[in-house]
Amino acid sequence: MHTPPDQWASDEPIEEEQLDSSQRSVKFWDNISVSGEPPEIAAIYMAPAHLIRRSHQISVALFADELGEYGLTSVQYASLLAIRDHGGIDQRGLGNIVAIDRSTVATMLKGLENKGLVRRLTPPENLRVKQLYITDAGNQLLRKTVEQISRIQQRLLAPLSAEEQDVFMALLSKLVHVNNKFSRVPLKLKMNDSAE
Repeated sequence: MHTPPDQWASDEPIEEEQLDSSQRSVKFWDNISVSGEPPEIAAIYMAPAHLIRRSHQISVALFADELGEYGLTSVQYASLLAIRDHGGIDQRGLGNIVAIDRSTVATMLKGLENKGLVRRLTPPENLRVKQLYITDAGNQLLRKTVEQISRIQQRLLAPLSAEEQDVFMALLSKLVHVNNKFSRVPLKLKMNDSAE
């Protein structure tokens, strides 16, 4: 697993002044932004945002190909892992550590509960909170799909050499971490015990 280097592992936002000149602009787009004219479609195919969107489409397709028989999405899989690792977490805490919004959490949990993979319990000391627990069936599904999850990652990175994979993962991790604050639903790894 890739861990972020110390220089950008902090939760502190990085200000533009902290970036060197090579990090301030996207060289590819400099000429387009200077011209003031919209790019041609061919330019979009090399745009970072477009390539990231396409990578996401490919990742989702690979996930469906490998785990389609279980009717499980990548967000549901991540949520099962989070619920297993943080038994008793509430819906807000789950949304924070998986980076999904509250309405999506509620809908997704209903699906996992209907499949018998998780259960929601209300603790007697706080009736406003639903605590989440993985079921035996949920644990069995996680164990049964270990090879498929590994294969998804391998298939996605297969076009890259081992060295390129390391560089790609380091840069992608940095890109996501540093830009987390711009997400509609930022990842928050600190547990939030507040009630729903």
